[in-house]
Amino acid sequence: MKNNVILTFTLSVALMLFTAPDHLAGQTRDEMLNRAEMLEVESQKEYETDTVKVRPSKTDTTSISIGNRQILIIDKDGKTDISIYDRTEHDPERINRRTGRFRGNWRGLELGLNNYVNKDFSLSLGPEDDFMELRAARSRNINLNILQYNLTVSDNNIGFVTGLGFEFNNYRFSNNVSITKENREIVPVDYDEAGIDLDRTRFRAIYLNVPLLFEIQTNHPRRSHRAYVSAGVIGGVNIGSGTRVVYKDNSSRGRERVRDDFYLSPFRYGLSIRTGYRSLNLYANYYPTPLFQKNKGPELFPFAVGFSILGF
Repeated sequence: MKNNVILTFTLSVALMLFTAPDHLAGQTRDEMLNRAEMLEVESQKEYETDTVKVRPSKTDTTSISIGNRQILIIDKDGKTDISIYDRTEHDPERINRRTGRFRGNWRGLELGLNNYVNKDFSLSLGPEDDFMELRAARSRNINLNILQYNLTVSDNNIGFVTGLGFEFNNYRFSNNVSITKENREIVPVDYDEAGIDLDRTRFRAIYLNVPLLFEIQTNHPRRSHRAYVSAGVIGGVNIGSGTRVVYKDNSSRGRERVRDDFYLSPFRYGLSIRTGYRSLNLYANYYPTPLFQKNKGPELFPFAVGFSILGF
């Protein structure tokens, strides 16, 4: 099948080269047809002259170089795709490796902001939960996505993405409080009553995440030039949490750290949407699973938005 395609296509290329503006233009029609026949005969080994080079492969891809032109012939699943590139504008080796393979956008570093809403999707918390009010601009979300696996659905620009990543959620409280476990629920620790003014107060939650995302990309031969959008779910398991406060006491600086589970929901799932083009990549995650276990703390639902640095 592939040899027939190579012969047919090479004959067509040879005819087109009558109008080539370079040093091929001086060849006659018979000379070009003879060259095409030679390419078919020699298709099982690398063949090269001053103008034409055929590089067969054990895979379903054959590369033909004619002057500054790169031709890729891909025979896969009963279909044959033929592409022509200008070697002065594209790196044919990189194109050859990527053709026919879907690669999603998950692995990388993500930087964003954390927050949460109540059951009414409001950022304003009631009097009983106001100790959880945040400094939104300083509550940061950091995701380190280290593993990625891709499943092609159609061509090389539609598929599913999964992998593994770590999520670090830092919640900076705006009030002069921290949180602790008491009587099997989360309650505030009010430093105003102790006459201590806190410089910083933070609650951190760390998760191990596994995504399942469906992604669609624009059809461009270079992955770095593709726009994309993906959406799906992220499953997470809590692997650590703790509080940290920094304060001044009698002109000295003090710190307190507490590591505990703080009745966080041990497992959760979230909804994620991502989009990007070249160096601009954005993400948004929302978790319908409450931050704390039922009846153990305020009913709050986390979300995060930010940008991604992909592909390390």
